[in-house]
Amino acid sequence: MKRSLNTLIKNTDVREFKIIDIEIQKISESKSQARTYFDPKKLDELSESIKKSGLLQPLIVQDVGKDSYQLIAGERRLRASKSAGLKTIPCLVKDVSDKEAAVLGLVENIQRSQLNTIEEALGYKSLKETYGLNAKEIGLLVGKSRPFIANLLRISNLSQTVQEALKSEKISFGQARPLIVLDHNLQDKLLGEIIQRSMNSRQVEEKVNELNGKSLISEEVVHAKNELENLVGSKVQVKKTGKSFKVNLNFQDFEKLKEFINNLS
Repeated sequence: MKRSLNTLIKNTDVREFKIIDIEIQKISESKSQARTYFDPKKLDELSESIKKSGLLQPLIVQDVGKDSYQLIAGERRLRASKSAGLKTIPCLVKDVSDKEAAVLGLVENIQRSQLNTIEEALGYKSLKETYGLNAKEIGLLVGKSRPFIANLLRISNLSQTVQEALKSEKISFGQARPLIVLDHNLQDKLLGEIIQRSMNSRQVEEKVNELNGKSLISEEVVHAKNELENLVGSKVQVKKTGKSFKVNLNFQDFEKLKEFINNLS
């Protein structure tokens, strides 16, 4: 009987899985890797350590058939092992679905505190869009609260330029958060001003409110929209007309509609 996803995540006892040596060339990178930046200096240090002492912790991989494997967790170790010139590498082979593999890889990175805010947010976004998980379900899987997941999912609404500024720590999450309600062009325009003037989060909020006028919905409405999307499991359209709001809900199929109605009762 196949174990639940929660069981697979919690069960990290290597004694339950056979460790085998696999040729590095047979291991492909993860399709759902959340981590996008690997410090070259730290990779070199790990590579030197592997040359001297070998790889102390095995990778976790998924058997994809035809004598091939796909990485679930341990991309930094895989890259450093390649650099160290290893031909084979110790691995734990887990029988999991693509969905389970994506969650396992994300959880491992989160537990090791290896993801920056943007990478973590995009990892949650991938779970939401690729596998249809809502904020509550993601939170249960990774051990985070639903509001925490919902807030990070909102970060993915930031422009690529603002996301890069967050990654490089040119601005903080507090400075970036108010920008979510603006379109990407306005976000990028205001970003330069934030950095140049060293604006704090309160000043950014005031500037955004000034730009908002009556044509854009407030951050509170955006938050409500995201919460509703998490509940519905699909895109929601919110249009403001005067003091009123019109909401359009889109469901993938009738089963999703019934599920939504049941959640309301």
